[in-house]
Amino acid sequence: MQKLLIKLIELMGIVTGDKVVIESVDNFLWRLDLPLGKLSGGTYDSGYWGDAQIEDTDAWLTFTVGNMYAENEFSIGEGRVNLNYAAGNEGLAYTGELEDVVTARIKDLYNLRADGSEQGMQGDDYISLDIWVDDFDDVEFTGEQMDADFDDSDSENYLKQFCRFENYPGVTNGDLYQAVLAS
Repeated sequence: MQKLLIKLIELMGIVTGDKVVIESVDNFLWRLDLPLGKLSGGTYDSGYWGDAQIEDTDAWLTFTVGNMYAENEFSIGEGRVNLNYAAGNEGLAYTGELEDVVTARIKDLYNLRADGSEQGMQGDDYISLDIWVDDFDDVEFTGEQMDADFDDSDSENYLKQFCRFENYPGVTNGDLYQAVLAS
């Protein structure tokens, strides 16, 4: 699975020195945290759930990839982008102009396709997104292929450069974003 993660990283255009965070969750799962830059505060028209009002937001996309369902498949999980909804906001980014801004930025920065997920209706500080790369999700493996790939030290060493949690011991997730951007 590490080789598929590396292929995904390459398709996304991520290179050494990029300010991304990739954390190994377990043997076959990784969490990616990708900075999206600043989303400007203001009111964004919404399709069905009211206009979304946000404050300036340093946005990050977070999602998990790997053998998520223990079915020997490489999958991309739900994406979440943090949002600083303004006080008194009654709308949601889901289905509206703000969702379009966020998904276009994800495509431009990381070559990922994204679309609002109904789970996004539940977030009071984020928008939930379905994330995919055409012809890349749900690739199946045999158990032997997974084990062989897991023991690949070249792939493991390559991935370590992106594992910023290991590079910043004692830094919590919220502080990590600032530490990564400052590096």
